[in-house]
Amino acid sequence: MEAPKYPEKEPKPVAVRRKDRPPPRAYNTERIGPKYLEKEPKPYAEHSSAHAVRLLVDESSASDESSYPIDQSGASHHSTSGYNPPMDWLLLKACSTGNLDQFEQLILHDPNIVLSVTPHRNNCLHIAAMLGRDKFAMEVWSRFPLLFSLTNKDGETPLMAALMAANQALASDMLNAASELLQHDIEAGQQFNNMLLQTDKRGDNALHHAIRNGFEDLALELLEKNQHLSVKPNKIAESPMCMAARKGYSKVVERLLEIPSAVDSGPRNYSALHTAVAAGHTDIIKKLLNGRPELAKSTADDGYTPLACAVSNNNLEIVKILLKHDPGLAYVKNRTGETPFHVAALNGFVPIAEEIISTCPDSAYITHEKYSTNALHIAINNEQPKFVDFILKTPQLHRLINRDDKDGDLPLHYAARKCNSEILRSLLSYKGQDYTANNANNNNAVDEVMAMKKLLKTLKWNESFTLVPSAWRNAAGDKAKKEIKKQAIQKVASLTARYTSNTSLVAALIATITFAAAFTLPGGFSNDPSDAGLPIFARKVAFQAFLISDTIAMCSSLAVAFLCILATWEDLDYLLNYRKTTRALMWCAYSATTVAFGTGLFTVMAPERLWLAIFILVLSCILPFISKIIGDWPKIMVRLRVGRQFRSDLVPNI
Repeated sequence: MEAPKYPEKEPKPVAVRRKDRPPPRAYNTERIGPKYLEKEPKPYAEHSSAHAVRLLVDESSASDESSYPIDQSGASHHSTSGYNPPMDWLLLKACSTGNLDQFEQLILHDPNIVLSVTPHRNNCLHIAAMLGRDKFAMEVWSRFPLLFSLTNKDGETPLMAALMAANQALASDMLNAASELLQHDIEAGQQFNNMLLQTDKRGDNALHHAIRNGFEDLALELLEKNQHLSVKPNKIAESPMCMAARKGYSKVVERLLEIPSAVDSGPRNYSALHTAVAAGHTDIIKKLLNGRPELAKSTADDGYTPLACAVSNNNLEIVKILLKHDPGLAYVKNRTGETPFHVAALNGFVPIAEEIISTCPDSAYITHEKYSTNALHIAINNEQPKFVDFILKTPQLHRLINRDDKDGDLPLHYAARKCNSEILRSLLSYKGQDYTANNANNNNAVDEVMAMKKLLKTLKWNESFTLVPSAWRNAAGDKAKKEIKKQAIQKVASLTARYTSNTSLVAALIATITFAAAFTLPGGFSNDPSDAGLPIFARKVAFQAFLISDTIAMCSSLAVAFLCILATWEDLDYLLNYRKTTRALMWCAYSATTVAFGTGLFTVMAPERLWLAIFILVLSCILPFISKIIGDWPKIMVRLRVGRQFRSDLVPNI
């Protein structure tokens, strides 16, 4: 069907919108007719597209207000005379799909439309770059290069949009095309350089975006275009060098080191060397040490030097590199007063500590800046038993064992406060250990153990108290028992209520089960007239054992249930005896219940499946003893470690 003919009309001049009229609605598609399709667009050589856009803007400057006023939020927005008409949905569709023909029709009818933007101030070049319409974007840029420097509400240029969309090919094409333009137009070249240095609302420039999105080659290309990209960090204080060191881009770091003004800082004063150490990039670390050796002694806001950072990450290879570069780094304290050897002790990294003392033997003797603690104090305070053993097995470190801090506390005092039996045993195995030493408060190791009142009723405290040798331990033991009793009195009401509730519930359950089992006997009752009403297996030994154990279980559980009723009296001695008695009765009821279960099944199964009956009986009989051993296992292990010195009277049943 032939397209309808439209009468020839002269193109209308650009209209000036009045203040009292609302912004124009979507573009009228009826204005695009066959006569516009028949017209050939003017070749690029006839007029400069940049000049054309300037003319369009000059004509549009008569407008009193723009449809989307310029955002003054602080981002580096650039607009031409402040005029940015709203983007027609047809143009938005053409940019989104990369439809050049439709784009040509729209700009032939209204050249100003090329300056239109979305509500987020994205122009047609932004949209094409975001959606990967490379051919469309390059065609638009070649005709309207001014769009290249315009930014959206986030302060992003089309180049940044391409980089954030991981479109390396388009970003590279834009840079190459811009480079060709630089050779012919000085003014355009200056605009291009200004565009490269623009930052978005996060303070990131094009180099930041290239490195963040993994475009190492493009980052090198950007540095060739403008070295000033390396000078300014973003709003979180991360420089391109720091970012490249984190990403592991060795070539970019090497190129940045060639630029004297390139910034090497990162967030919280972490330098590029800190970042490379944290990321574990050894090749970049070597380049940074050669290019900027002063970074080796830089300190971050948390007080960590690069060597302390490597030690805390347990990276032995990097520690060796840093110590080889400068052995004096082992003596450098961070802002919290700790040396790298202290950091190794804090984390329990023995191989790193060995490397440090092999390079700088006396660095291990340095004490904390504020507390005068040595590495052994720090290792014990952070409960690192392997590091403690390392110090005890290294003769050159034995001088740390009896060295006190500013409060007169030896490492033994620290171990006593922690009630760590493993560390205490290791320290006391050293013959030169002074276990009688008093600190500034005139307390010895036993006094420090006694001071841990929160741990008094624990096996951990009991074992620690037993290990510490002292002439006053017996007297201290009596004092400990009094303190334990005092604590028990304070908590007796709440503890007894909870214990009684749980115990009575279990006792009632066992009583119910055993009572029901007594009237549903295994095998049932005999129908023989001579034995009518008697159990079928009444003469079997296993059945008789079933009856006895079931009776014991029911009686024991009923006794416990009755005692729980009497548990309202808050006398401590009575309650201690009450708990001891009910626990014994509950264990008896539990054991008898399992035996009753085993003997009952044995009675029924033995005639047909003897092996299965034996297995069930044996398992049922040994289960109570296995449960008892598992429940008392921590106490058994302490008895085995301590021997006869174990004080069972200091482990009350509270």
